[in-house]
Amino acid sequence: MKLSQLGEFGLIKNARDIFKSLNENIVVGIGDDCAAIKLRKGFLLITTTDALVEGIHFKLDYIEPYQLGIKSININLSDIAAMGGIPLYALLSIAAPPNFSVKFMGEFFKGIKDGAKRYKVSIIGGNVSSSKNELSINITILGEVEKKYMVLRNGAKAGDKIFVTGWLGDSAAGLAILKKGQGARGKGQEKLINKHLMPIPRLTEGRFLAVKKLATSMIDISDGLASDIRRICEESNVGANIFTKNIPISRELKSEIRNPKSEINLALYGGEDYELLFAVKPEKAGKLKSLWEDMKIPITMIGEITKRGINLVNTDGKAIPLTKEGYNHFKG
Repeated sequence: MKLSQLGEFGLIKNARDIFKSLNENIVVGIGDDCAAIKLRKGFLLITTTDALVEGIHFKLDYIEPYQLGIKSININLSDIAAMGGIPLYALLSIAAPPNFSVKFMGEFFKGIKDGAKRYKVSIIGGNVSSSKNELSINITILGEVEKKYMVLRNGAKAGDKIFVTGWLGDSAAGLAILKKGQGARGKGQEKLINKHLMPIPRLTEGRFLAVKKLATSMIDISDGLASDIRRICEESNVGANIFTKNIPISRELKSEIRNPKSEINLALYGGEDYELLFAVKPEKAGKLKSLWEDMKIPITMIGEITKRGINLVNTDGKAIPLTKEGYNHFKG
């Protein structure tokens, strides 16, 4: 069955049945003009929204509808992680061509549902519309955070150490593998592909850094390390030195690329890793490493905040201005 046969209200009914929630703080959910929710005393409401447009952010040749659902919710949850917040609710709006199959949308909704359920997020509303050719997805996440724990981009100071979670460049490498087409793939390649198709938001890690008051500034790496460190520096009015020898590269990426320069370029400019990039006061760096021992995802110190200038420091100690940016929607 096609969406043209099911119709707008039929699709909404399907979504309403899939996204049922028992969250006691939801006063009004899907089905009315607005959702209504109770807010906890002592918390700030935080919200983020992100769009995924077919042909720009994804191609249906590369991604299954279920994976697209997972990715759509997770990249938004990553923003909540970057502020040390707790995600609670999501609004989903889509525009789809009438010739899309109802089965496709069902699998997509299931991905959204499973991704949201993993982090105890309830889908409470949204909108559906038709489009001429491309699928367009927009998700808004509502969450909460205590003001005393909230981490912003503007708190970095000269002398702070710069850390990242996980490994960088894997997502871009996964996309490159997908673009090459089908064929026999090893476990390492599949891991890189999964990092691109179904990124994991670092909610546990972001919350930990916030509650322990370890991070002075934080952002999630969506457009590439080179671009996102620039955002921290601009908001904090500081500079940064990034040490190439410290940038974490996974075994899978090294095995796939086998060229140190290309690996670093993917880590700096590839984007869509959705790891956390954060600054820590130098006197707290040791405490951070000690407290982090029980966490599942590793962290790496990749540089330090300076007074001005953003530089890439090579293995020979030479500092080169880091001028190239990551992904920008309005540049060729």
